[in-house]
Amino acid sequence: MKAAILRDVNDMRVEEIPAPEPAADEVLVRVAACGVCATDVNMWRGTNLEGTFPFVPGHEWAGEIVETGSEITNFAVGDRVVGEVAETCGVCANCKGGLPPVSCLNVRYYGFSWQTPGGMADYCTAKEPRLHKIPDNLSYEEAALVEPVSIGYHGVWETAGGVLPHDRVVIFGGGPIGMLTLLTCKAAGAPAAMVEPHPHRRDMAQELGADAAFDPLEGSLEEQVLEFTQGRGASLVVECSGNDAARAATLDVVGFRGRIVIIGIRANRTVPLELDKFVFKEVTMAGSDGSGFVFAKPLELMSRRVVDFSKVITHRFPLEEVNQALELGAGQGESSKIMIVP
Repeated sequence: MKAAILRDVNDMRVEEIPAPEPAADEVLVRVAACGVCATDVNMWRGTNLEGTFPFVPGHEWAGEIVETGSEITNFAVGDRVVGEVAETCGVCANCKGGLPPVSCLNVRYYGFSWQTPGGMADYCTAKEPRLHKIPDNLSYEEAALVEPVSIGYHGVWETAGGVLPHDRVVIFGGGPIGMLTLLTCKAAGAPAAMVEPHPHRRDMAQELGADAAFDPLEGSLEEQVLEFTQGRGASLVVECSGNDAARAATLDVVGFRGRIVIIGIRANRTVPLELDKFVFKEVTMAGSDGSGFVFAKPLELMSRRVVDFSKVITHRFPLEEVNQALELGAGQGESSKIMIVP
């Protein structure tokens, strides 16, 4: 089969390798679509510390089961499936304590090592606990969005406690995660504004339903948000950019007893915060890491088609053009979600 193998920084190659054979507790999946994540781009560029070379990246895949191991009981050949990124051990103290998958002391992430390959290939394998059946009314490309959708969904509905039509939402960062978070909030009927310096992304946010889109480099962002919220500030702020200034600005735009959720990551950064605002506004701030095994919930949301998450997909590439896809993804604001279609 063909697979995209990231052998080193700036060294992605499409190669012929043997197709994997599923173990007794695995299924073999023919990959139909695989999203390009900013994490994939950063591993390719060498701007983060994730991944162990060489490996097959791609943790946002959807496909069809073409073979099942002898121990598989809940899935069959022909089932359309998506797979969780993480595989937990189930036996460490954190797993037994009921903590989320990201806390597993022996967690394995697929798409980040040779032993746990991702979906930028013709085929991949997955164990049964990672799998979810795709609703009949979702395409493979839509289903491949569930991992990034789940990040915003988890941040909004679980970390922040939910969003309601009377909330006043401000989202920092108009990348795919920010756009999908925007759509998650709009599905609940909440007014939501996007903070994004790139004009193309601001335009796209408004096309997707944002009630306002602010350039943080033009004028006072705090004043713009106060006008948008009738002087009250945001009741929910979701930071999806990982930008230092954006993280600090969350405390400027949040209202009294508002909630701040930090999703965007940028390794090894220390950001000064005006903590008096944190105290005087009685703000709740929380980090939200990954999807936490919540795929079933966003899949249900997506299948109800209250909003159209597929509008975030802007480009498609065959597997052979994976380097062009990564180059496009590295450009600021030139694309949103990019799909690899083997």
